[in-house]
Amino acid sequence: MEKLLTMKQAKELLGVRTSTIQGWDRDGKIRIVRTIGGRRRIPESEVQRIQGISSNDTLIIGYARVSSASQKDDLATQVDLLKQNGIETILTDVGSGLNEKRKNYQKLLKMIVERKLSKIVISYPDRLTRFGFSTLESFCSSFGVKIEILNDNVYRTPQEELVQDLITIIAHFSGKLYGLRSHKSKRIVDAVKEVLKSDDSDLENDCSM
Repeated sequence: MEKLLTMKQAKELLGVRTSTIQGWDRDGKIRIVRTIGGRRRIPESEVQRIQGISSNDTLIIGYARVSSASQKDDLATQVDLLKQNGIETILTDVGSGLNEKRKNYQKLLKMIVERKLSKIVISYPDRLTRFGFSTLESFCSSFGVKIEILNDNVYRTPQEELVQDLITIIAHFSGKLYGLRSHKSKRIVDAVKEVLKSDDSDLENDCSM
């Protein structure tokens, strides 16, 4: 079933007033669906038509990311998973999930704003961004873009989540201070892992920034 937008959603996407859409409705310039209660709803395809976007023009893009070049096997695994799920166009980045200047991540954001996408497919939420995923998801939704996660069933306790986030932040900023490949940066990260490691849990060797 096609997505129906409220008047508020439609006018925000089109950049017009509610009265303008009501006028289009009276003049037969836009197809309006009315609910049982008599409220106007605008099919998403109508909004795209007025924007000059054909549904056939929008793309489904796969995105994969690893933190460093040494993780190329992991990157290949992500790409293979996306291809297995029928994704033909895939963008990849090598860089921290905290780095918002990643080349293809920026390209992805530009395509979203230009309404060239209908869906982004990723293996895990943190492939797109390490923090603020819900905010990014809301941003995409406002442009009619859905984020599909292929492996969203990895469970971590709240403590494990906090530990991984702390390691990520320390790795990111120590890398900025001493260089990502610096032995001093690696020693800092390894020392933090050792301090945080409990007898009953085994932290990942790679900080997966």
